[in-house]
Amino acid sequence: MTDTPKPPWKRLSLEAAAIVGSILLAFWIDAGWDQREDAARERIVLETLLSDMQEFQTAREVRDGYLDAIVESGRSLLDIGRGLKPDATDREIDYLLNDTTYTANVVSKGLPIPGLLFEGGGLVTIGSDELRACLADFRFSLNIEMSYSSREIEFVDNVFYPFLDANSSLAQIWGADDGQPGNPSSTEFPLGRESIRHSEVSHRDLIESRQFQNLLIRKILYLENVKGWEVSAYDVDARLSECIGLITSAIDGEQPCTQLTSSAGSRPSKRNSSRQST
Repeated sequence: MTDTPKPPWKRLSLEAAAIVGSILLAFWIDAGWDQREDAARERIVLETLLSDMQEFQTAREVRDGYLDAIVESGRSLLDIGRGLKPDATDREIDYLLNDTTYTANVVSKGLPIPGLLFEGGGLVTIGSDELRACLADFRFSLNIEMSYSSREIEFVDNVFYPFLDANSSLAQIWGADDGQPGNPSSTEFPLGRESIRHSEVSHRDLIESRQFQNLLIRKILYLENVKGWEVSAYDVDARLSECIGLITSAIDGEQPCTQLTSSAGSRPSKRNSSRQST
């Protein structure tokens, strides 16, 4: 009777272990490569986001100076209308009135990438829950600010300008344009400047009227809301600074957002009858 040869269990076990090990090693290498690709993609997103948000922050600083200048002119007109500045000339009044014909829009410079992150699902690239939450708060605050900007522009186009059109000389007011408020070197709108050298119509009665003062106060309140609610949950500048800090920390490696193991003012332009800063 012929003996049946015994299977080479030891050799078979070693071969099986080698095959399983090779498969696991391939999975491990593939997973590690994917993690590194994810980390590389995240870093590109963070660096681009940081650059855009810093640019946006700088543009907002210019925009804030522009808004402050409009508000200051509006308050000066209120003071003149209440008799607190009796020495103000008709020409000075025209210059101040001209400043109030400018409107403010939310700065858009630097915003495309944050918009794409939210609308294109790019937030999944960022591994930090804290940073994603901060970006969401920033976007929410900015949306509120943008709503006030839209209201201010609508108010100027539909209420403030029609009132001036019916009760003043717009040609004379625009002829007093000495550049973008807060930026005297700007000469974007020289309409009538060469033809109107002095005030032919006095607007003193206009700015002393209760109706004009009420409208001007509403415009000032709109502008202050557009600038942002300071020390509040909707403070765009505070949320922006917080996001920039978190992004910088993530890029510097202080708080890495993705784990490699299994465990980021411009000049105004005409818009219908009103003028705005973008």
